Formats: sequence, structure tokens, C-alpha cells
Amino acid sequence: MKKSVMQSILFLCCLVLLQSFAVVNASEKQAEMAFLPFTVNSAKDLSYLREGMREMLISRLSAEAGIAVVDKAAVDAALKVAGGSLTADKVAAFAKKVGAEYLMYGSVTVLGVGMSFDAKVYSAAENKSQTFYATAASEGEVMKAIDSLSWDVAAEVFGKKRPQQYAAVRAQEPVAASPYETAHPDRTYMKSGGYYGGASSKWIDGGQRFVKASNIDLSLEAIAVGDVDGDGSPDVVMADRQNVMVYHLNNNRLNEIARTTLPARYKIHAVNVADLNNNGKSEIYISAADTSMPGSWGMEWNGTELTTLFEQARFYIRPLMVPGYGTILGGQKFPKNGKAIGGPIYSLIQDGDKLVIDQPLPLPDTLVLFNFAIGDLDGDGDWEIVVLDELSKLRVMESGGKMLWKSQEYYGQTKRFVGGENLLARPTSRDYDELTDGKGEQFQKIWVPSRIIIKDLDQDGIDDVILNKNASSLTSVVRDVQNFPTGMAMGMKWNGLGLEEIWQTKRIDGYVVDYELESEHLKTADGEDRLYVGVVTQGGIMNMLSGDTSTLLIYPFTAKTEADNQ
Repeated sequence: MKKSVMQSILFLCCLVLLQSFAVVNASEKQAEMAFLPFTVNSAKDLSYLREGMREMLISRLSAEAGIAVVDKAAVDAALKVAGGSLTADKVAAFAKKVGAEYLMYGSVTVLGVGMSFDAKVYSAAENKSQTFYATAASEGEVMKAIDSLSWDVAAEVFGKKRPQQYAAVRAQEPVAASPYETAHPDRTYMKSGGYYGGASSKWIDGGQRFVKASNIDLSLEAIAVGDVDGDGSPDVVMADRQNVMVYHLNNNRLNEIARTTLPARYKIHAVNVADLNNNGKSEIYISAADTSMPGSWGMEWNGTELTTLFEQARFYIRPLMVPGYGTILGGQKFPKNGKAIGGPIYSLIQDGDKLVIDQPLPLPDTLVLFNFAIGDLDGDGDWEIVVLDELSKLRVMESGGKMLWKSQEYYGQTKRFVGGENLLARPTSRDYDELTDGKGEQFQKIWVPSRIIIKDLDQDGIDDVILNKNASSLTSVVRDVQNFPTGMAMGMKWNGLGLEEIWQTKRIDGYVVDYELESEHLKTADGEDRLYVGVVTQGGIMNMLSGDTSTLLIYPFTAKTEADNQ
């Protein structure tokens, strides 16, 4: 997107609108509305959009809703006094300080050639905010999206009738350019000397595009996708460090239907869904821990809210597919051997409101519950284990533990971990040394990688591997201060010698936190699937509201053959 083109569009739009302002009856009291600069989430320098969005919305809402605009200079001065940003709990006080009945703020997210606009309008009278959302598939649709957004506000907040020419625009697929940029996998394999199955083999269609959902104000730690409420449609589960929220996805808007909050001592590091009790609804399995031990929860929808199946279980937990056992609830303990997690991996069952061990699973004792997945990578009927090791290198092992291959590149890096130093228990003696005294080892951090998804996506009888690659701003060794400004999801396949990348999404500007296949928990049409990717967006230097903003990208794709193109 060229800066000069966008700036010209913004200028002309504002000029036309200023010339077409409606005259407001002087006897009618105008609502006082303050506008904050918008946050811009983009890898490029698009800071001019901060003020441009504000000017366009002021122009439109002055004309469409007849509002009175609080002086921008006064708003900016008050924002500067507040430190240049606001937390959500200070919005009410800020509105009162600048004398506004309404306060508008939000963000612009740039993804590929498209944009999304997330806005909130705070009402002082009701002491709450309403959320509004619009998308533009290209820069040519930006004005149309902003028109739709402003009329949504005028209609829903101020009761103004929307003209027919500004009828609500429903977000449609696609909203961005093709996410897949890898060459045809047959050619990739032939060039590498690998085997992919010949001219009739199947591959993931690169012509599909992604859909972006509305932004959510949270620092995303994990996502899961499944039918939580039993209505046959996918629900999105999102978690931050302490809260788990369930959303319906309606016209690309995330509408919250339920949430649960864990005690403050626990930090969530994984969330999964699975219908293990076979009642037609996916349970939510929350793996959490403090610095000394795990404390995990199971939740289920009862028709109106989430109810607790078990709580503070002393296992790390995750639904796990193991050949010969099917999908079971896997668990691992805190071994107290200098690491936060380790030892045998167990099959767990529920006994009343408690989790108990059913039996140990026949898996290598070097595995950690969250760093592996099992599948048949070469189609020979025997299963292999795909592992992300402690250095974020990808490995392939036989079922007995023998290593077959190790990657040179890093995959699956995240900011999640279990363990960590317990500051309350740390000795205060100047003579204390973590290594020689051994106390520090008790709270050693174990990083929780991204999930590894194994499934035969292209329907050729051989399992594919899906995982992510986050581009780090530092080396992989300095994990505590590591930042991930961009990332991508990708598909890999075994070529006889190792795993090879056969498709990948285009670069995503932001930290790719987690992802899930819809078909892992729901039946989908033959040959069709959707990959849901949870992202913490990359904000600008001067964020309007402090804290992270997260979103969901949805990649639909189809398995195709050479014959489909003929």
C-alpha cells in the first residue's frame, strides 16, 4: 500500500465531506463526543493513519449524527498528561475530564493488502462501550468500509436512519490476498529429489484467502476451536493468562457467550477442546500452573453457562491421540527433579469431580506433554512421533524413540512456559548461587511450544504436519526477552529423508500464538477445511490503549489434484 495514494484518498474524502456537512438545528442539543487517535497495527510505518482515521470519523459523524466534537487539542493535551495512553479502566475518567458524553477510540490493522477497523464508543450515561467493526479487502474499499463503520455508530448509538446507499456492508471472504506462496509441492519435491506421489497427487489449493475476525483486547495465550454449545457450528475458545472466553463467530465478529476466570496464582499455558464424554459437546480442557505445581480445569457448557467438571487437578493436561487408544486425556506431573514437567505420560479419567490415572502410555520418557504429536508420516502403517525439542528444533522419531531426522531451522517458538523462579521462595543470602546450591533448578522454565497438528489434509493416505514459524528479533537462546514481530503457519510432508515445507501462509505481521483445525473437532465437507490462527497484533510505537490486541485469522483451503485443473 503506497503511503502517498492513501494520504491522497484520505485528504479528498475529508474535503468532500466537509463541503457536504448538514446544517444542524441550533435549538437541538448536540451530544459532545471526543475522538482519540487510532492505534495502527502494521509492520510498515503507517502512522499517518492515526490522525487520518480520526479526521474521517469526525467528518462523518458530525454530518451523519449531528454530534458536537470536543476540541482535539484539549483531548490530545489530556492524553499527554495521562502518559500518552489509556487503560480500559480509565476511559470513563478520561471522558469526564474532557467533558465528553461519548468517547471514540479504536485500531486499524493492516494485513497484506487489506485492512480491518475496530472501533469502540464509550457512553458516559451508560458507563459502557459498544464495539464496531469493518473490513476492506484492498485500499480501494477503505472508504466504503469507513462509511459502513460510521453509519453503524450513527444508527446504533445515536438512532439515526441509515440511507439506502450506505446499507450495512457484510464482511465477506476473502479480505486479503492469497495466503499461500510456496511453489506447487510436486515441483518442490521433484527438485529436492524427494517423492510426492507423481502427477496425480493432491495438494492444498493456494487460491484460497483468509478472513480476519474482529479484534479482541487481550494478551492471547492460546486458542481452541470446537462445538462447545452443541449447535453443530464451530465456537472459538480464547485464553489469556487467567481467563478463558468462548465466542460465537458471526459474520467475522467474535461475540462472547461465556467466560471463566482462574485463581490469580495460576497461569494458563494451554487450552484444548474435545468431546471425550461423547455427549455431542466439546469440553474445554485448561492446563495451568503456578511456579511450583500444575492446577488444571475441565469445563463444559450446560446450556446457559460453563460448569466445572474438575478443578486444580495436579496434572498438566491435553487431549491426545495415541494409536491403539484413540483420543484420550493425556496428563503429566511435576516431577520435582529440577524441571517443571516430566516423567511418564498418563491416560487420565474422571472419577467424580477428580482426575485420576488410568494407565501410563507407551511413549518415550523423553517426551513432554505439549511438545509432540503422533501420525503415520510415510504411509507404511507404523506411527512416527513429531517432536519440538527444547531448542525449538523439529525432530521425527520412531515409536520406540529412535531419531530419524532433525531440522536445521527453528519452529514453534512461543512466549509460554511452565515453571519459573518462585520469587517468594528465593533465598535472600548473598552467598546463594542457583547453580551450585541447586535451588534455582527447582523452578527451571520449560517453554511450551506451539501445537503440532498431524492430519492427512490432502487426502493422499499420508499424514501432513502443520505448525508455525515465528520470526524472532533475538537469537533463540535469549528466551526471556524474546520478541516475535512476524510469523506464519505452514504445512510439511515427509519426503523419505525428512520433513519438507510444501505450503506456507504469507508473512503475518504479529506474534502467531496458536492455531487449530476446524476438522479436528467438527465434521466438514469433503476436501474442505479451515485453519484458525490466533495472533497478537503488532502495534505502533504510540498505542492508544496500553496492553495487547489479539485477533483471529481463518484460512479456508481445499485438497485438489492435477485433474481438477484440467
